[in-house]
Amino acid sequence: MRMGFKKVFQRGRRCVALLVFAALFTALLSHPSAAPAAAQGQTGLVLAFYYAWYSPGSFGPGITPWQPPAPYYSSDAGVIQRQVSQAQAAGINGFVQSWYGPQTTNNQTETNFQTLLNIAAGSGFKAAVDFETAGPFFASNDDRINALRALRDTHANHPAYLRVDGKPVVFFWANWVLTPADWVTIRSAVDPDRTMIWIAEGGNTSYLNTFDGLHLYNTAWSSNPAGTAVTWAANTRAAAATYGGYKYWVATAMPGWDDTLVGRGDAAFVRNRADGNYYRSSFGGAAASAPDMLIITSFNEWREGSNIEPSVEHGEFYLQLTAELSAAYRAGSLPTYPLPAIDPTADPNATPTTSPATVTPGPSPTPTQTASPAPTTPPTNTPPPTATQTPIASPTAAADGRILYIIQPGDTLLIIAARFGVPVADLYTLNNLTADSLLSVGQEILLGYSVLPDGSTLLPGFPQARQKPDGAIVHIVQSGDTMFGIAAIYGLTLAELLTVSGLAEDTLLQVNQEVIVGHKPQPQEVGGSSIDGRDAAPSLTDATMEPTIAPSHTPTQAAYPAAATMTPQPTATVQTIASAMTPTSIPTPVAAPATGSAAPTAAPFDFNAIMPYALAAIGLLFLAGAGFLLLARRR
Repeated sequence: MRMGFKKVFQRGRRCVALLVFAALFTALLSHPSAAPAAAQGQTGLVLAFYYAWYSPGSFGPGITPWQPPAPYYSSDAGVIQRQVSQAQAAGINGFVQSWYGPQTTNNQTETNFQTLLNIAAGSGFKAAVDFETAGPFFASNDDRINALRALRDTHANHPAYLRVDGKPVVFFWANWVLTPADWVTIRSAVDPDRTMIWIAEGGNTSYLNTFDGLHLYNTAWSSNPAGTAVTWAANTRAAAATYGGYKYWVATAMPGWDDTLVGRGDAAFVRNRADGNYYRSSFGGAAASAPDMLIITSFNEWREGSNIEPSVEHGEFYLQLTAELSAAYRAGSLPTYPLPAIDPTADPNATPTTSPATVTPGPSPTPTQTASPAPTTPPTNTPPPTATQTPIASPTAAADGRILYIIQPGDTLLIIAARFGVPVADLYTLNNLTADSLLSVGQEILLGYSVLPDGSTLLPGFPQARQKPDGAIVHIVQSGDTMFGIAAIYGLTLAELLTVSGLAEDTLLQVNQEVIVGHKPQPQEVGGSSIDGRDAAPSLTDATMEPTIAPSHTPTQAAYPAAATMTPQPTATVQTIASAMTPTSIPTPVAAPATGSAAPTAAPFDFNAIMPYALAAIGLLFLAGAGFLLLARRR
């Protein structure tokens, strides 16, 4: 009797051992540390901003500075297929398309984005949304929340939607029409667990409390695109210390700019393409800032003259040049070209006189030793390297928002001002310097601020002006200031200044007092299409509007056709091609309830997330069963 009990006990111990092994096996499979940590950023991706609201009437002399070989409908799936193929051949990985939300009535940004995703999926191309914060279908933050939820639950799950570090990426235009606090509320309602990557536009790093990264849409105003890219890259990286988490920097490359036909008055300008040299300088500067992604402004923004899509004037020159620059960027062999000397009197619409070598995107071949050809005169559009082309010293961004620069040999205030696009008067004021001040190598000087400690920003060209978080423009009083003198600085009459500031003419001003001199304009709707600050041409004579003096804080983009005029006649190819290339169906977003907030859609079931636990449970059951069978057979 005791022997039988001992045998049973021994067999039981074997079973316990098997069960312990199974438990350890389960823990090994399910422990979070068993999964390798995902690397962040530095993707090598080349993207391009893309627009999907054109009809043949969108083009023509007096409307666009360049003309397409054939005017087109953006809703034509054959056109979208051609554009995707052209972009891929040029080394572009994906389009970032402006999007007005999930409504399908009179909103082809939605229907065309569906077609773009389906076409992209057939060739490995990617697409993401540039969320138009002040779009015509967003009357409130509830509308924005519902639209972003629809994006999260539909398009973001499409196989062709752009993902970085395993998360869908959403770009935002005009995020600055809302306060950082507004965005905290919106993000909490849409994506509280940060399962997406949100990229804000502009240079205000206070938005990085909510957003995961920054990009600048337009850098053509900069006299030094390389320095601009490096400066804002440093700003973005430094914000991680303030707000936590990884902060993505998306650098911008541009072939040129011409928004003189958009109706912006004196705010419009031209950045001459200089036979492709400006694109080389801009692309090289973007690459030198070590971006997580590089984005081109733009593939087809025709109204602002920043398109690389083929035109009558340039042919396929800029697509071929994009292929050359993209391949060099991925190979790590793209130099930082100096900004080309541009004749301001030259015709900005001149056709390039040289063509880049045609480059087939793909892995760069392994270099081999070959005999050097006889020396030839370099083409005019490729600056030859010289001993004097040394890297430009980069500013750094301090945690408190200051942008600092260390004086290098040969630097003068005039050189620094020209290099970084900072008025000399600002450098004097910010650093308590005068025209007679001597600089010394290694001296640290202040170039400006991204965001001041109180949340306000400086306005270049107006060293005593600040833009407050609520949009108010204030003048900081200094010794000797008078109401009449302040009005003259900002182009106001005394009566206008008194009205906007709320002060009396005989007010006794105090040093460091803040006097309101204007306000940032609020978005308006004209013809059903949101202007969101892009077409506004602020004047210093309008006491309710901000001075037009801060391109780094208020980048401009195009005005677009009114929503009522954007829907072209349907073409025979749209439904045929789109349906033939549809790998998966995209659910139509359900309209939000009348109460204002849509019920969140359940997230898709992720079987992979429970796979380790399922395998462990099966193994445990198998081992337990084997143990009990063994025990039963030996009784």
